[in-house]
Amino acid sequence: MGMKLESLDEAENNQRFFCRSCGKQLDAVDEISQRICFQCKQMKKQRNEEETFFCWACGKQLLQMSEVAQALCHNCKAAIIREIQKPPKK
Repeated sequence: MGMKLESLDEAENNQRFFCRSCGKQLDAVDEISQRICFQCKQMKKQRNEEETFFCWACGKQLLQMSEVAQALCHNCKAAIIREIQKPPKK
């Protein structure tokens, strides 16, 4: 956990800080500076990792749903189609 916020001026002001995601009151300096509690920050990080997809051919991050559906970026898909459509070598 982060360091507790116990400075005198904060205690005198009676300021309260809350997580921008879940609304829980924040009391750690790290949480307050980022305006998000540790639990929400961890969940957000995990969700971002789960929602990141990459092209199986070149490794580029896929951003469009049509790319994600095929796990293939448009450039690699076009290259594969061109290769398939080439006439066979004699």
